[in-house]
Amino acid sequence: MLSWSGNEQGIEIDLLSVQAATGGAAVDFAHELVEFATAATGFDQTAMVKSRDALIACAGLAVTIDAAAVIANFEMMTRLADSTGARMQTEVVADRLAIATAMGVDQVVSRR
Repeated sequence: MLSWSGNEQGIEIDLLSVQAATGGAAVDFAHELVEFATAATGFDQTAMVKSRDALIACAGLAVTIDAAAVIANFEMMTRLADSTGARMQTEVVADRLAIATAMGVDQVVSRR
C-alpha cells in the first residue's frame, strides 16, 4: 500500500530505507513516517499529535492522510481476519514471515 501511495504521488518508496528510518535518497521523510506509524499503534496522544505534525511539516498533508489511511486499513484488516477465525495456508505464512523478518516487522509486539 505504501508503494502504491508513493507511485500515485510520484515518490519512489524503498521499503528497507523506510524500515531503517534512514530516509535515503527516495524517502526524505522516512524517519517521520516511522515515528507516525509507531505513535499510531501506541496509547500516547501527545506522541501521536507530535509525530503527525512532524510528518505534515516535512511530507505534506496528502502524504500524512495516505499514511493514516494505510495504518487504519491494516488495523481493520487484522480485526476482520481475527473475528472470522481465518487461518492462512502454511506456504503463505512462510512467505509473509520472510518479508516481515526482512522489514523487522516480526519484532513488533501486538497491543492485544
